[in-house]
Amino acid sequence: MESFLQEQEYKKAVIYCRVSSARQKKEGHGLEAQEHRCKEYAKNNGYIVNEDAIFTDDYTGGGDFMKRPAMAALLEYLDKNHKTHYVVIFDDLKRFARDTIFHLKLKESLDRRKAKRECLNFNFDDSPVGRFAETISAAHNQLEREENRIQVINKMKARLERGYWSFDAPPGLKYIKDPIHGKLLALDEPKASIVKEALNGFAYDRFPDQVDVQAFLQSKRFFHRKKPKKVHLEQVRRILTQILYTEYIEYKPWKVVRRKGHHQGLISLDLYERIQDKLNGTAKAKARKDLHLDFPARGFVICPEHNKLFTASWSTKPRKGYKKAFYRCNLCRGKGTNIPKEILEGQLGKILKKARAHKEVLTLTQEVALDIWNERTSDSRQSEIEARKEIDGTEKEVNLYVERIGKATNEAVLSAYEKKVEELTNKKLLLEENLGKSNLYGGVSFETALNEVFGYIKNPYEIWTNGIFEDKRLVLRMVFSQHLVYNRKSGFETAAFSLPITLFGTSLDDKSRLVEMVGVEPTSIF
Repeated sequence: MESFLQEQEYKKAVIYCRVSSARQKKEGHGLEAQEHRCKEYAKNNGYIVNEDAIFTDDYTGGGDFMKRPAMAALLEYLDKNHKTHYVVIFDDLKRFARDTIFHLKLKESLDRRKAKRECLNFNFDDSPVGRFAETISAAHNQLEREENRIQVINKMKARLERGYWSFDAPPGLKYIKDPIHGKLLALDEPKASIVKEALNGFAYDRFPDQVDVQAFLQSKRFFHRKKPKKVHLEQVRRILTQILYTEYIEYKPWKVVRRKGHHQGLISLDLYERIQDKLNGTAKAKARKDLHLDFPARGFVICPEHNKLFTASWSTKPRKGYKKAFYRCNLCRGKGTNIPKEILEGQLGKILKKARAHKEVLTLTQEVALDIWNERTSDSRQSEIEARKEIDGTEKEVNLYVERIGKATNEAVLSAYEKKVEELTNKKLLLEENLGKSNLYGGVSFETALNEVFGYIKNPYEIWTNGIFEDKRLVLRMVFSQHLVYNRKSGFETAAFSLPITLFGTSLDDKSRLVEMVGVEPTSIF
């Protein structure tokens, strides 16, 4: 092949340039710099380079050269112009290939097309010594690439171990430049708030299944703000299992166990574990059939005849310009089985109007609740001591298993010990997080939380009339202790109010009834 190449007159050349990172684009060995040097080389050696004969790749990795778009295009260009003999110019031998096997395959591929290789920093020679030198250089380039990869991994792993994420930021988080920490994850609004709402909703069954989270994210146009974009269940799964939404970090592929990160989280570690428990107990995600934004009473009202929950929907055959919404029992047959939405929800509003709490009882209850809370928190010191004992005991267990790992020789036993260390470490972190909480409400005082609850109980009819869908559903759960029974002829049967509503609906004048429910005299409570 070399003798044939020497006989040919090479007047035309193609140029190949490649970088493997965005950083290289900006620095002196970027694409433009490579192209300039190759053009100067061609000019000095009397080669003609057409504009369509310059091929540039922005590709990471030293593997199969056919995966590089520009290299594949270069070979195709040579095939189309097979009658012309070209010189292929490289700025550096590393741009040719950084894998020994693929280097030799690419050499054979160019030789087969009768293309001559020329490099600015290496002289190709087809003699036995030249071929040996080229192979050694290719092997050295591969070694350098693999060592660089190991160094990068070690640096990333070290950063992970120090509590900093080293990969792409998940949805809802973004990287910022921090004066102390450098590159640091931070909240990316409004996505962060949407993710937080999705995680809390899934944990506390506002979104019972993954498809409900999927529908919620879809409604928020989560992955594209300008136009709807389908949210896949795999994306939902990744969000629900992302430890970074707590203030913790772990990366199992590199055996980086869970540890506190330096970034701000969206949820507590306790809530994250609750989500994982729910996911592990869910065999298959399925769509809800009892929930729709237009029907807040769906799932709360039952048919007395069949003891089945009402379903609801819009009419399937609307008249022109007119559409009606109905609640109904799917097992009931005959005329009048469909109950208009406005009638059922209107009658439900009348019941909620009666559930209005007395102001003086709310005031009394608030005082009682705060007294009980303060009494309990006064004993929190003992609970803290017990929690610290449990943390210390867990730490001792971790150290015991770590010591055993150092002595283990059996691979199965070693793996079991490592798994136990991971479990105990996660348990210890969860205990420490719970110990570190200033109160039970993640920064919200008990009094603030109590006032928010009373806001719903104070006037449930107002929320039912003017509130959003989630608030209406919450009001129904707080006001009624059982499903509501609806008779198509007579309307709602006697509603079973929850204990708070029953208590709060009692006037302080009705002292005997109040005492019967709370068990003590109001004055003694004060």
